[in-house]
Amino acid sequence: TLFPYTTLFRSYTQVHAFTGSAGMVGLKDLSEMAAALEVLLKSLHDIPKNINVSTLRTVAHALDFLERLLRCGSPTSLLAAPAQILVVDDEILSRRAITFALEKARLKCVSVDRPEVALSLMAETPFELVFTDVQMPGMDGFGLCTKIRALPGHATTPVVFVTSLTDFNSRARSSLSGGNDFIAKPFLFIELTVKALIHLMQRRMQPQPGSPPA
Repeated sequence: TLFPYTTLFRSYTQVHAFTGSAGMVGLKDLSEMAAALEVLLKSLHDIPKNINVSTLRTVAHALDFLERLLRCGSPTSLLAAPAQILVVDDEILSRRAITFALEKARLKCVSVDRPEVALSLMAETPFELVFTDVQMPGMDGFGLCTKIRALPGHATTPVVFVTSLTDFNSRARSSLSGGNDFIAKPFLFIELTVKALIHLMQRRMQPQPGSPPA
């Protein structure tokens, strides 16, 4: 594992103390990111069976990103403008779960059940983040990601795979297709929330053509 159990608890207590301090001094993004990570760490500490490669990768990614936000130290909120997030999954329950996790962070999204519909929407809308299933009828998530990369304005749009496939070959294919990250099914709502905040804030820290202003 990337983190021993005791390290998770120590990280939780440190992030817990940090969350309130960041809010008091007006660092909104830092406070929001820390608050979400705090909940994830608490969940992993209280329910050890939730500890797996996916959740530990998310924790490591979030800790690194918190350090980056701390170095920036800007009181301006990266999330002030509404987010453009697309969810692609042929399973209705999975789409609803992802949507619910995003709403927990006050992030709205558009959800569709077919990759072809997703591509049509993305050709017209500057989406900032995409969550997609891998195993779907017809075009799979890897194929969708490859086509997304060819669309004007979406060469660097973050694409996160939400999948039960966590073997080495699947991870390799996710990278080769242009994917940025993955999260394992079944996922914790708060883990997906943390993923969304990281990728959305990162993108807005490096504005791309067509992105809404931070």
